[in-house]
Amino acid sequence: MASVTTDIFATRATESMGDKLMRGLTRLAKLSPTYRRVEALSNLTDAELVAQNMTREQAAERVFGNKFYV
Repeated sequence: MASVTTDIFATRATESMGDKLMRGLTRLAKLSPTYRRVEALSNLTDAELVAQNMTREQAAERVFGNKFYV
């Protein structure tokens, strides 16, 4: 006996409008210079940050300036 299975939820045809919107906004955010700076600083080790006389908190302040609130 043969059987066929498909995963219909793996296609984008069933993706909701909200999912499509979030995917588009994420793609747009990744194009921004701020995102690139955050990603570059996030990829640094603690030792590399110390070599630049900076902590992780100071790295966030450097990228966001006074626009970042904790």
